[in-house]
Amino acid sequence: MSKLLRLLVLVTILLSVGVLYALEDAEVPAEETEALEAAGSSATVTYVEGDVVKRPEEQEDWTPALLNSSIVKGYKVRTHVESRAELTLSTKSVIRLAPRTTVDIVKLYEETREGFNETLFEVEEGDLWASVEGLGDSDSFAITSDIMGTACRGTTYRINVAADGTTMLRVYEGAVELWDPMMARLGPGFWETAAKDGEDIDGKYEVSGPHAVTGPVEVSEEEWRLRLITSMRQIVVGPDGEIIRSGSFSKDDYQEQSDWVLWNHERDQLEAGY
Repeated sequence: MSKLLRLLVLVTILLSVGVLYALEDAEVPAEETEALEAAGSSATVTYVEGDVVKRPEEQEDWTPALLNSSIVKGYKVRTHVESRAELTLSTKSVIRLAPRTTVDIVKLYEETREGFNETLFEVEEGDLWASVEGLGDSDSFAITSDIMGTACRGTTYRINVAADGTTMLRVYEGAVELWDPMMARLGPGFWETAAKDGEDIDGKYEVSGPHAVTGPVEVSEEEWRLRLITSMRQIVVGPDGEIIRSGSFSKDDYQEQSDWVLWNHERDQLEAGY
């Protein structure tokens, strides 16, 4: 009788393991796999803490963003309360989402007509940390909010977007080039080129390739667009496009002692092999 009981227990365990494997195999739906393959370049979820979800822009239902799963352009990624996530790109650049952050992945290493590769993230709300490296000489990496655009290479920085759209940029290493996304409504900005003769692109402008910019200067109220923000400097712009604060910041600032910032520094050192 005891042998029979042990046999039943063993069969139950084996069946349970089989069910778990079946669930793992079913975690990525066939249509999502096809979308990932069709999209080309992808980012890998390399850290998950708490409740992290994703969805294609055209869909309404969110699904868990699982560790080591892939995310492609056209997806949104969201972290909820007490949650964090890290995405690693094919270039080895990394972005991290703080709790209650939503990011749109617009482009991932996408080749343009001019022949350079472009990556673009849009932050709807929350705090995003970026550690950018491994880009080619003609590649671009940009993160935007509704009122601020940033482009960089070989840079560590973070962007915080409040519920009302107020955007803070802090640069830790390297330099970040600023622009105002609203400028495109008035005409091509310094990062754009107008349509060529005979072309109709619905009043929009093509994103240009890398180009020379002015060196670091004190940012003025009128000239904060088209400027370079360098290491250990910041700028905060309100929802109306007016500067709230700009200038240097210290690693001893209270914001820099937050668990979120300290954790990011630790992750950067760990991934750098320190």
